[in-house]
Amino acid sequence: MIHPNNTLFSPPRPDSIIVNEGANGHIPVEAGKIYRFRIINFSALAAAFLHVEHHDMSVIMNDATYVKQQSTSALRISPGERYDVLVRIDNEQRNYPFLFALDTNSDYRASDVSFHFNFTGQLLLDPSKDLTLNYTVDTFRIFDDAKLEPYDDLEAYGPVTKHWVLNFDFCHDDNGYPRSCFNSTTYIAQKVPTLYSAVTLGPHNTNTEAYGQVNPFIAEYGDVVEIVIYNNDTANHPFHLHGHQFQVIQRAPSNTGTWKGTIEGNTAPPRKDTISVQPKSYAVLRIVTNNPGVWLFHCHIEWHVEMGLTATLIEAPDRLAEFTIPQDHLNTCTAMGIRTSGNAGGNDLWDDTQGFVTQPPTSYVGAVWPGSGPFGFGDTKKKREIRKEKGWTRRRAEPQKAVQMLPED
Repeated sequence: MIHPNNTLFSPPRPDSIIVNEGANGHIPVEAGKIYRFRIINFSALAAAFLHVEHHDMSVIMNDATYVKQQSTSALRISPGERYDVLVRIDNEQRNYPFLFALDTNSDYRASDVSFHFNFTGQLLLDPSKDLTLNYTVDTFRIFDDAKLEPYDDLEAYGPVTKHWVLNFDFCHDDNGYPRSCFNSTTYIAQKVPTLYSAVTLGPHNTNTEAYGQVNPFIAEYGDVVEIVIYNNDTANHPFHLHGHQFQVIQRAPSNTGTWKGTIEGNTAPPRKDTISVQPKSYAVLRIVTNNPGVWLFHCHIEWHVEMGLTATLIEAPDRLAEFTIPQDHLNTCTAMGIRTSGNAGGNDLWDDTQGFVTQPPTSYVGAVWPGSGPFGFGDTKKKREIRKEKGWTRRRAEPQKAVQMLPED
């Protein structure tokens, strides 16, 4: 994926779909009862459509925020997105199939969409009937999740005190490797994690230049931040913010272009933490920065995160300067060779850029623990000698036994 030959910026594409860790998908239900289902998409790339035969779903929660009930025949669940729905089971004594279809289309609203991978399960009322039949859905009729209404009728935050504009597009680093960029800049992890820099730099932690190439944005406590995210790609992308539920002020259709600065949405907008932004279009979001911390804003396609599609919200830095990092966290970083103080390069002077990481590594390891990473991570000969000298030994973890939980009665 991260190789100069990848001229199309193509991530690995899925070749199958699994539901509930590979289970058969048969869910025992009883006629006439109402069931609450929680649907979570934890894929690295693709969204999924869900349809239940002869049953509508009443959406009551989206991304852990309660909403006024919205009836729909189908859902589209982006990577990282969650829905809670209510389903009233019909009284007919038969099984009802449900279909998950993996959406690898660039734009699911286009006329030529196709679904190559799907999964059929059953709402099970009669186990004696055939459970092997596939289920076909001609059309997924998707409601607009950006028009959900919050259960508490909370109105749009305001007035806006800061704007954070993020232009997403694919790009290349100086070595010609394909990357993903916000505002023409790809995210590069630094020698000192951003939170540790914010905690240890004192009054200088308000200078974005101290944090290196992590796409930093600083907001003071209590700011109302309006985030405008532009998707300049030809495909849909889900974007996620840590530490907050943002209000979806507006999401435009595909190929809308740039935002004109006018608001066309609900006075009480829905709150989510993951939003799909249409191709060649934008979304307008708002948060109140009342949760001090260092929070990532990133595409929820994991491959694009690996390619650098991440920005960093440094929230209420004056309060972070008084924060104490737990000692066990510091010990873990020390054991991994990660520095825990100073600016991005580990320097006491905030504007000393020596040691800043300015190029992403050209060797890609993904989630695999490297033998020796760019900052000296991993198990080295020197570390093994230190363990031997101190008498430290590694113990193999015993496998856990499976425990079956039965009802008390």
